[in-house]
Order: sequence, then structure tokens, then C-alpha cells
Amino acid sequence: MSGDSDSDDCDMPGLVSNGTAGVSAPGGAGVALDEEEDLGEEMYVDSLAPSVDLFSTKKFKTAEDCLEHCKEVHGLDLAVLKRRLSMDTFSYIRFVNYVRSESPSPGFVMSLSSGAKWGDLKFMKPVIPDDPLLMFNFEEELDPQDEEEENGFEIDISRELNDEIANPRNFHNQISTASTNSEDSCIASNVTFEEDLVKMSLDKFNDLKKQFDAMSLELREKDNELKAVFEDMTKMKGVAQTLFNSGGEAEKPFAKTKHKVVPVSEARTVEEDHSYFQSYAHYSIHHEMLSDSVRTSSYRDALVNNPDRLRDALVLDIGCGTGILSMFAAQAGAKAVVGVDCSDIIYQAMDIVRENKMDDRVKLVKGRLEETELPYEKFDFIVSEWMGYFLLFEGMLDSVLAARDKYLAAGGMVLPNRCTIELCAISDHERYDSLVGFWSDVYGYKMSCMRGPILADASVEVIPKDLVVSNSANVLDLNINTCTVADTEFSSSFELKITKDCELTGILGYFDTFFDLPTPVMFSTGPQVKPTHWKQTVFYLPEKLPVKKNETIPCKMVCKRMKTDARALKVSLTLDDKTYRYTVD
Repeated sequence: MSGDSDSDDCDMPGLVSNGTAGVSAPGGAGVALDEEEDLGEEMYVDSLAPSVDLFSTKKFKTAEDCLEHCKEVHGLDLAVLKRRLSMDTFSYIRFVNYVRSESPSPGFVMSLSSGAKWGDLKFMKPVIPDDPLLMFNFEEELDPQDEEEENGFEIDISRELNDEIANPRNFHNQISTASTNSEDSCIASNVTFEEDLVKMSLDKFNDLKKQFDAMSLELREKDNELKAVFEDMTKMKGVAQTLFNSGGEAEKPFAKTKHKVVPVSEARTVEEDHSYFQSYAHYSIHHEMLSDSVRTSSYRDALVNNPDRLRDALVLDIGCGTGILSMFAAQAGAKAVVGVDCSDIIYQAMDIVRENKMDDRVKLVKGRLEETELPYEKFDFIVSEWMGYFLLFEGMLDSVLAARDKYLAAGGMVLPNRCTIELCAISDHERYDSLVGFWSDVYGYKMSCMRGPILADASVEVIPKDLVVSNSANVLDLNINTCTVADTEFSSSFELKITKDCELTGILGYFDTFFDLPTPVMFSTGPQVKPTHWKQTVFYLPEKLPVKKNETIPCKMVCKRMKTDARALKVSLTLDDKTYRYTVD
């Protein structure tokens, strides 16, 4: 199953040193304090308005999500720029407007050693009216430790008040200065000075005393916090010493654990996923999938040609679409079939089932699987066409695994039961030159910056088999009956053996699907067989790579989910110690 996704654009794949393929993302959006001033509250609320990406036309729900995307995908680290260039709020505002108006590349911005490019005051004028990025709390959100220091970790907040009490003339000078200001003249009117004495009303004295007591209390609390920090540091030193003395025996409790992969249903609500489900409501995508004879006939053969396994079984069809798989299961002899789909196509599917007089055995339910009640507690088979581009795009497998864990009966089976991802090298000069090389000479002009978005996004297309110039290497083997959501993120080292002298233009990915039944069925989406609507996924290289026949190229692929779009993927690909980053969205 494949379709368009509201996900992120990415810039040109960054060429980084080996071992730096992973890209860390910043933390979540900050939380507004209860006692925030009115202006601060307004700025915080405004920062939650939809934000346009700095380097593409993509939109995000909040400024925080937008900046997280800029760091994760484009490599724009504002925290680094802030420290390096000593940026404050005003320089940040000029920076945002500079990027929006001048359109520099992320790499160029990160290479700058000064903020002179956006030093002109003309960049104080917003390029986008009411731009949420301009209302982002730049100084606090990107450097929260500074707030702790200013609140008392390194500043004696009582020193100034003590100085005022010990040196009343200093205080008198401040009051005299303040009295020239209309807002502060009320202070002078309540205070008089006689040589070394300060006279004030009892109310004023009590008010100052309250302020002093409050500040003294705050100072004591900060001192206690500081003591606690030093105690924690002492404990950490002790633990470090223990680890050092005991070698590797004490390392296990502190070993780095794999981060939790959040299922799509937890990362996005039905409302947030509306555009995704809506894309499956249109007839065109179902026409494309049903016209894919490799896909549809393989599911039909797996079900209809195994009647002994399907007879009198309860079958659950996830993402049933037009209901074609549900009807195949009923045709194979299933006692009852339940189809579930969150798209409005379910209503056409109901008409289709009735039209084919199968409504006595096929029941269709609208809703997201994880949030929908079904008429049966357990099913003997779960069938679903969940695969997306590069197998894992769209993240629909999450719903299949959730259904398996909740509804699959003991001894039951998920179909298909196994999927693999394969990679091979290609040499496709014609396509590469028309897609990537095109920008080197456009009617006599160079437009090399346009290569970035093309190279950064994996390309979905059909590649002729004669352009494959290596063996195929398996990088993922998923047993759908036992795998978890965490297994959809993977890292795999592999080797490609070149079959001819040529220049590599990219790495091609495809997947194979297996129905291990008494009458087994499998199909491939690779370039060696009949094309499917999934086509193949190509990761183009920034430059052509000369290779020789029988040469072996060490490679590594890391595939993870986008933090800003749980249905999209981010991929790093390493060839000969050079690592490139891509998105599949």
C-alpha cells in the first residue's frame, strides 16, 4: 500500500565522516510557565501556530516542530549558531528573515563564522507576516541552563539589596535618578533622606521588608539546589571511579539502550492523520493498486489456493480498502471476515460486498484499528496489504502488529508472514544526468543548489534490470508473526560486489513478500521481475562513483523513522566510509 504523505522535505544529503550517520533531534517544545507575563503568554501561543520550513514549503504545527525538523533533516543547529555567533533574540529574528529572503543553503549557514550576513536592520522586517518562528522563545528554549544560572546558581541576588541597606547614599542616588522617571516618581515621594538616615512610611518599609524576605528565601532555596547538584556530582564521580576500578563488570546497568519506537497510532491522532486516510478515499489510488496484477493476484493465490487452511476460519482484513482481500478470504471458505478501514472508501466497499452477495460473511467496520471495537475477540488469520515504498514507508505495519498482539488466536497466522528488504547498485547515466546533472547547465546558467532537494529525497521509479551492476544484499528480514515495532528501525552492514566496470549513480532498494502456506506464494518488487505499483526506491549519490568489475564495496544502511512524521523514514547510507542522508516521504 502506498500513497502521498504530509511529511518533511530534506536538503542535499550531507557528506559526513564515518560514524556520524545518526542525526539527533532536539527535545520537545517548551512548556509555558503558569506565572508567565501576558506578553510572554501571547508569544508562546503564537509560536504554536503553523510554521513554514526555512528551507522548503512544508508546514508544521508549531515553530518548535519546524525548528526540530530543520535540525534533524537540514542539519541547521541553532544552538550551535547561538553559541558560536553569540546570537540574541534580535539577531535570531534577523537570521530567520535573512534565510527566508535570501534562501541560503543550510550547509552555507552552518559554515559561517559571523552573523554579518543578517546584520542589516532591513532583516528586522518579517518576510512572512505573523511568522511563528519570529515568536519562538529563542534565548530560553535553546539554552535552558542559562535560566538556572540567572536565577541564582552563579549570581548572588541579595548582594544588590544588601548594598542598598549598607550604603543609603547609593540608594538615595538611585531613587533620585528614578524620580526623574514618571513611573518611578512614587518611590521618591515616599522616601526622604537626612544625612545617613532614610525615612519612609511604615507601609513602604513593610513592603521592602517583604521583598527582602522573599529574596532571602529564594537565595536559600537556590543554595540548597546548588548543594544538591554538588552532591550529585560527588556521587557521579564515585560511580565513575567504581566503573574504572571494576573494568567492564559494572558497565551493563549503564549500557546504552535502544530508544523506544513510538507506533503511528500513538504519534498521530486520527485528526492529525486525516490527510493520510483521505488519500485512500479517492478511487484513483485503488485503481492503481487493483491494476497491479503482481500484487493483487499474489494475495488472491495465497488465499484461494489454500482452502484447507482458510475453511471455516475467522479472518481480519486490516486496511481493507475496496474489500478485495476480504472477498478473496470469503471465496476461500472463511466462516466470517471482518474488514477495517479508517478511510471513507469503506462505504464503497460495503456496496461492493453487497453487490457480490457476500454481506452474509463479510462485515466491514470504519475506524482506526487501534481504537475500534470488533465483533470477534480472536481471529485465525490476519491479512493486510500494508507495505509502502521501501516496504516501511507509511508505518501501516504498526496497526498490523497491534492487531496481531490483540486479536490473533493461538496458532493463528499473519499474511503475508515475512518481508525482506534488498539493496543493489545501479549505473543509470541517462536518468542521473536528466535528474541530477540537469542543474549544471540550464539554458547556459548554473543552478547547482537545486540538486539538494533531489538528492535528499529517495526517488521512487522503475529501473530496468540491465542497469543493475551488483549482487543484491539483504538488509532486513521481518517475520511478521513475531517482530515488534522496534524492528522497523534497523542498521545493517553489507557488501556489494560489482559485476562490471562502470560508474555507480545510486543504490536501489526493493522488497520481497512471502506467504508461507501449504501452497506457498511470494512476489518481488525488484528490477529483475515485472514492475509493481511500488516500483523501486533509488538513493542517488551526490557524485558518480567509478568502480571496477569484481570490486567489493563495504556498505552500511541505517533506517529510522522521522520524529516529525512517524510515517516517513530517514535513511543514512555509507559507501566506502562516506555517509549520505536521505528521506523517504
